[in-house]
Amino acid sequence: MVAVAWLLLAACAGINSQTYAYATLDEARRAGAIEAGWVPEGLPPASHDLRVAQVPGTSQHWGIINFPRAEEPALRALLEPEELSLTGRHCDMPGRIEWWPTLLRGALDDGRLAATGIRGYRARAGGRLFAVNWSQGRAYYWEAVEK
Repeated sequence: MVAVAWLLLAACAGINSQTYAYATLDEARRAGAIEAGWVPEGLPPASHDLRVAQVPGTSQHWGIINFPRAEEPALRALLEPEELSLTGRHCDMPGRIEWWPTLLRGALDDGRLAATGIRGYRARAGGRLFAVNWSQGRAYYWEAVEK
């Protein structure tokens, strides 16, 4: 019984994540988050209230940015122009990342996302997926890990 509890604790310890918060994009840049690949290069310059989580030793990361609607073209320049269906895709992440919305955890559903104003996109470069609410000026992104 004690051995089982120990194994469960060890397994949970293996999915630890680190989280970071940045007031501005410049702060994230100075902290090395862009260079490390956790924050995409080319985000709208006035992006603010950024949050990032990453699993050390992997490419897995998740982030939220807020951006002024006037800088929407800068974000669109990072994304493929057509919307991407997220239905059937999974966004699996450590449960300890409290700020990530429930709607974007596990199996994703375009209908549920669209009801909240969120649209899916693939980044023009790399393997990131984005879920963007254009009217709120908020974007969520993560490194796509295909199952």
